[in-house]
Amino acid sequence: MNMLTSLAAISTAVALSTGTALAGAPVGGGGAELVMSGLAGPIGLETDNRARAWLSEMGPPVAPGNGTISWFYVNQATSGKNLFIENYPIAINPFNGEAAGIAHIDIDSNGNLLLAAGGPPIDSMLGGAVRYDITPAVVEGQSYQPDGAPLLQMVTTAGYATTIPDVVESNTYSIAEDGNGNLYVADAGANAIIKISNTNSTLSTFAVFPDSNINVQSVPTRMINVNNNGSPDATAFIIVELTGVPFFQNEARVWGATNDGTISVLASGLSTLVDCELDADGSLLVCSAGEFDFAGNIFAPGTGSIQRVDLTSGAVTTVRSGLWLPTGIEVIGGDIYFCTFYEGNMYRFDPDDWPAYCDTDVNEDGAVNVNDILLLLEEWGSSACAVTP
Repeated sequence: MNMLTSLAAISTAVALSTGTALAGAPVGGGGAELVMSGLAGPIGLETDNRARAWLSEMGPPVAPGNGTISWFYVNQATSGKNLFIENYPIAINPFNGEAAGIAHIDIDSNGNLLLAAGGPPIDSMLGGAVRYDITPAVVEGQSYQPDGAPLLQMVTTAGYATTIPDVVESNTYSIAEDGNGNLYVADAGANAIIKISNTNSTLSTFAVFPDSNINVQSVPTRMINVNNNGSPDATAFIIVELTGVPFFQNEARVWGATNDGTISVLASGLSTLVDCELDADGSLLVCSAGEFDFAGNIFAPGTGSIQRVDLTSGAVTTVRSGLWLPTGIEVIGGDIYFCTFYEGNMYRFDPDDWPAYCDTDVNEDGAVNVNDILLLLEEWGSSACAVTP
């Protein structure tokens, strides 16, 4: 279950140190409002119960690394971010150049920050789950300095991951908590979920994801918890997958996992999923990295999208298209926020402002994407869909 190539490895093709996109490449948030720019490999975006949003950035893919975690007040997003952690290490795989470090984040039931820190445990801060104190006294205190945040817990899961049959590497990429305070790590190298016991930090295998029908690896990238009644067979988590090289289109699945670790497919036929978020109506918003360009060793600009999945019927509609590897999706106050990993920007939009005809397969090629928007613009000579390709 070797991941071979991940989002982190692909980032070597981008000048992330300044948060700028590749020269000449199309950029833009598909018509969404630009909230923040100059980011370096943004991956995770989460809100806490104090009106703050938290942002994780992997940083430039160069050891020893400069990953960061920052925060901003939701109603003051355009005023910029406040640095919380900097100089977070990065591990570089000597065999394939893959970089790993800061990945997705979450907020636990006690209001602490959870971080999935990928890569082999060559550094004490890599290869597992990290928990930080983010109380206002720590975050906003006058004496606070970056890298001085109280580390509450570090649990290394990488060593355990390689004991799972057929697993040769680990890449902790996402983290979530259940109703009893147990932690769950989605390992994109092991293609599995590892459970961390709340009582004694004991590790166990919660779920292992099978290859797709055409024998492509699963590669789970993002898992989120679901409120349920606590019964063993109730859905406790939703997980999305990137799938492994060669990143075939329409092979990614949305998984559900019950409290007892039973997994099942909730939706299929999607492509290169890297993040997800439940909306208020119960539907699932997913981020697709788009199509991979092997010549450039990068996910192609303008091929990424945000889609809405009806978890009851499995129906999929496109919410935003023409993006460059969107991730960090979060619903905040009715608006949808997201980041673009390569481009280094954060955007937001009101989903009700997206016209229904922009979800139509205009050119009848079997996909709703930027090509349909371009055709509309060509025919009408207007910006009816509010998209900047």
